[in-house]
Amino acid sequence: MTELEELNDPKKLDDLMENINTKLAIIGVPLRERLLMSLTLLSDELNYEISTDDTVYPLISEWFKNRFPGESI
Repeated sequence: MTELEELNDPKKLDDLMENINTKLAIIGVPLRERLLMSLTLLSDELNYEISTDDTVYPLISEWFKNRFPGESI
């Protein structure tokens, strides 16, 4: 299984996103920008270029919507 395929594992995705989000939240980045910055950081983490038209983007967007249900992205 490649690292990119591991994103289909909810636990693996959650662990990666919690780590990335914690780093971004500490520096006070607004939620929408955290989502977009997370794509870049996740790209670095996985050594895979992720763009907003990539199939990974909806996974990350959904993670943020679930993690922060009261905030708009």
